[in-house]
Amino acid sequence: MRRFRTLLTVSASVSLFACGSSSDTVPGAPTGVSVASGTAAGTAVVSFDRPASSGGSAITHYTVTATATGTSANPVTATAASSPITMTGLAPKTAYTYSVTAANGSGDSAAATTGLLSFYSVVETFFEPMLSQGTTVDTTFTGTFTYDATNKAVSNLTGSLTEAMMPPDTVSLTHQLSSTPMTLGGQSGLLVTTFFLTTTNTFDPSGFAPGGTEYYGASTGAENPGQGGVGNAYAMIFVEAADPAAALAQAQIDMLAYADCTAQGMMGTTCMTGTTAAGYGAVGTMGGYPVSQVTTQQ
Repeated sequence: MRRFRTLLTVSASVSLFACGSSSDTVPGAPTGVSVASGTAAGTAVVSFDRPASSGGSAITHYTVTATATGTSANPVTATAASSPITMTGLAPKTAYTYSVTAANGSGDSAAATTGLLSFYSVVETFFEPMLSQGTTVDTTFTGTFTYDATNKAVSNLTGSLTEAMMPPDTVSLTHQLSSTPMTLGGQSGLLVTTFFLTTTNTFDPSGFAPGGTEYYGASTGAENPGQGGVGNAYAMIFVEAADPAAALAQAQIDMLAYADCTAQGMMGTTCMTGTTAAGYGAVGTMGGYPVSQVTTQQ
């Protein structure tokens, strides 16, 4: 009888091992999904983080599905082994939701899904009267951003700030680090700021509140950007929540701003800036102030 029990125990153990069901499961859902417009029309770049759990076996691929809400168009899909994934074949001026799944040998994970997203381009213009010499000389910010209509949020604001200098100075602004809800001109929206560095510190003693003039750290002896130190720069736009492409009212234009404390944007220890007296109590350091912002859905 003892020998028979031993055989039953061994047989049951072998059966459980063969099923392999105790550890083989689908992965967790990806996290940190972010979507930006691609470099070509009809494209988007979807970035995400790996799931916290692979489900016990290696993840083989990820799938992104873009769905245009409220239309009869078929979803657009793309598959790749890792992040980011570039989507193609998207319709212009169309909002999509994006879902990302991970897959292993046991199947697909739950989907990580975004809100309803659309892409916009933006051109912001600042007039520089002290540099005009009888002609129109402007500083401009040209960029793009993603708007989430579901959550009323802006992400991926990036672009180039080109100042009216001789020769013109262009700074790449690739780090959106601030987005502040605000009601201006009777319309709710967001003041969104993108930076040259991965910090908001721009003016002395710290921070980036428009109206500053001296570069960050000047009072503590930080090296002048013009002598090799690293200075920051930013551009600030306004995005109306109900319609990001709506023409701005004057109250909204008054709150636009830029600053350049990089080496080429410096005048001694003073940064090149653009602000209005109505919005911030003073015009920019060369008399510059915002005159327009044109936003267009891509």
